[in-house]
Amino acid sequence: MAEYQAEPFSVALNVLRDRLRLGLLGPGARITAMDVADELRLSTTPVREALSRLAGEGLVDDRKGQGYFVRTLSAGDVADLYRLSLAHLLIALAPRRASRMTGAKEAAAPDLDPVARTETEFRKWVAQTGSRVLIREFRTLQIQLGPVRRLEGRIIPNLEVEAEGLLVRAQHASRGEWLSQLRQFHSRRIREAARLASYLEARNGTPRK
Repeated sequence: MAEYQAEPFSVALNVLRDRLRLGLLGPGARITAMDVADELRLSTTPVREALSRLAGEGLVDDRKGQGYFVRTLSAGDVADLYRLSLAHLLIALAPRRASRMTGAKEAAAPDLDPVARTETEFRKWVAQTGSRVLIREFRTLQIQLGPVRRLEGRIIPNLEVEAEGLLVRAQHASRGEWLSQLRQFHSRRIREAARLASYLEARNGTPRK
């Protein structure tokens, strides 16, 4: 049987989404379809289609005549992304969905770094709702927030301890204690939005708008 090969559009789209989420394509960076196509050994057509999809999802800017660029984030943008993350998770964890949230009581993978561990758990909680709308919107949100989350360690000490506390409460604490910890997790980052945005700007050398 011939080995299965993913469709070129899907390959390009998934690779670009991962790079955006991991901060490998920093805010303000130009994404050249030809360079991506050469690297992935694809034609430029599926790469351009993938970039067009990402522009439609609000993850990159399509500047006519200039190309595609990763969106820049202001301090207000960073704060709002964390607020939206909390809102999505509270929707996912609403009492009427409780019977579907079995994964919230499962231990997180111990081999991941603390940021990746919480991202994985948050994504799992949302996925278990079965809501295609919520899953799609949260995936886009995590991609937008990804580069910021990878700078959290610069200003938030003891990320490992924080992640452990949050995930342990998800397994053992009362619902009220768990949600309180989740709100605290996001509030802490919202308060530091300006510093996170500054670090992001400095790392990528992009002008703040």
